[in-house]
Amino acid sequence: MKGFRQWIVAIVALVVVSGCATSEETEGGRSAGPRAALNRTGYVELDLAAAENTVRSIQLYRGEEHQLPILSLRTNDRLTLEFDILVEDGRPLSAYFYHADRIWRRDLTPSQYLESYQHDNILDYQISTGTQVPYVHYTYRFPNENIEFLISGNYIIRVTEQGDEEAILFERAFFVTEQATALDLVTDRVLVGGYGFPFIQPIAEFVPAPGTEGGVFDYNVCFARNGRFDLARCSDRPSMMNAPLMQFYLEPETSFEPEAAPYFLDLANLRASNQIVSADFTTSPFRVELEPDYAAFGGSGLAQPLDGQPIISSVLPIGDGDVRGEYVQTRFVFVPPNERRLAGDVLVTGSFNGWRYDPANRLEWVPDNRRYEGEILLKQGHYEYRYVSRDRRALQQAMPQASSQLLAFVYYDDPSLQTDRLLAVKQTIAQ
Repeated sequence: MKGFRQWIVAIVALVVVSGCATSEETEGGRSAGPRAALNRTGYVELDLAAAENTVRSIQLYRGEEHQLPILSLRTNDRLTLEFDILVEDGRPLSAYFYHADRIWRRDLTPSQYLESYQHDNILDYQISTGTQVPYVHYTYRFPNENIEFLISGNYIIRVTEQGDEEAILFERAFFVTEQATALDLVTDRVLVGGYGFPFIQPIAEFVPAPGTEGGVFDYNVCFARNGRFDLARCSDRPSMMNAPLMQFYLEPETSFEPEAAPYFLDLANLRASNQIVSADFTTSPFRVELEPDYAAFGGSGLAQPLDGQPIISSVLPIGDGDVRGEYVQTRFVFVPPNERRLAGDVLVTGSFNGWRYDPANRLEWVPDNRRYEGEILLKQGHYEYRYVSRDRRALQQAMPQASSQLLAFVYYDDPSLQTDRLLAVKQTIAQ
């Protein structure tokens, strides 16, 4: 297991570079909290509690299912959390909330960031209707009469057994922004030695919000691509050439490297299609086999990307997909370059599991077929996914993705709060 964890870390190091501060820093004297760190290369590491094995199909969004979990402070914005537990009978659960600084160190006490209660109960749940695999579907919306946020920033919601903060079922990240200043976000294409395609360089500009006109190093801007908050890259050195306008950007070599489009899975209709080779409805759960994915061709991409989010309720033809959607044993097939076995293991990861590198999703090499194969239990819906391996040949074959969603997060290290406020968030599409 130790060797497996080492190569997982190696994967992240290969595909992520950052412009954040070094790991020796303790911003504002605050010590690092649990499950958050700044690694040696300097990029933010967001490490959330993994979902317990019976928890599936976690969604956290604002408005529509594909929208990212970002809400504005002191507005009517609400986030929706949905998930299933693969059991026959439902039970009340609890939700706990944690504030974090810009590099996801959990800080402050609940009374400093929550207006009323320190946690809430999750009481809205329904048992699945007529499905092969029984499950209970949960829905929770916040802020609400019990949960109201006092300050902006990075947040984590933890779902647990009722009243037991340490009986963790899973955690997810979200953001509360003040939108206190106008933020301009543009992108450029820059060439970096050793790469045949340009990097995406994000550039953010803004004027400090009233009441935050401190030293220039009190501000930081973090950038994320395609909803991957766990792979954010940050800049803490602004350009003041057009003061009071502040400009933050990533250096070319720490910008976003060329990346093939993710694969798209339409599992809404369980019928043979250009993606589904076959479907077997005689088993429980149902089984489908997908067409092979070839490293040389990369992902299919979408005209309207899903922003790394799973889409379930709004795409099923059977009506109420929350409780009528089937869980299906889904067989993935990956054909590596030249149909040769790679030097390391191959995993499939995607919006169905929060993009975690989960050993349970490791594919097996099938010598007779000269490809990797494996099965994952998925609910009917739309998903994005990728294959990862420490052998970079599996990641460098296809043309880069034509467009990407870029987000900028502007943070202000507020000395009165001893944490980072989130002043503004902006997103744009880099073509």
